[in-house]
Amino acid sequence: MSVSQLEKAMANLRIGLAEMENKEAQLDAQISQFRQQLRRVPRQAMYGQASLDASLAAMGEIEERLADAEAVRRRLLQIKASATQELESLVLLKQVDEARTTLADLKRRGAADEETATEIRRLEVFIAEGSKRAEQAITSRYEERG
Repeated sequence: MSVSQLEKAMANLRIGLAEMENKEAQLDAQISQFRQQLRRVPRQAMYGQASLDASLAAMGEIEERLADAEAVRRRLLQIKASATQELESLVLLKQVDEARTTLADLKRRGAADEETATEIRRLEVFIAEGSKRAEQAITSRYEERG
């Protein structure tokens, strides 16, 4: 994946995650509203503002809507977790790619001093560890799909 494709994929994931955050906030507000309604309906029956049958029917409808909103929220959180993991993997890939570029530049110049040699070793370790983590993340997601 080229850097521009990587950056485009990261931008799309960030936009998607922002939309998911917005949807999650909407669902949280709905869930809160339904719970509040469930607390109010019994009082209407107790004080004669609504018949018992009407109150029971209203509670049933509210409970169905609440259960649906909670199920949608659970599914949204699953998608959000996957998108977050994917974004983290892409960020890691970009960091590894940038480290490789920096490492190649340092090696071209040669390890003239101890500071440069230390930076080269640090980059090599980062690249190895980052590549391994990215490989593990990609492999685990691939196995989940299969």
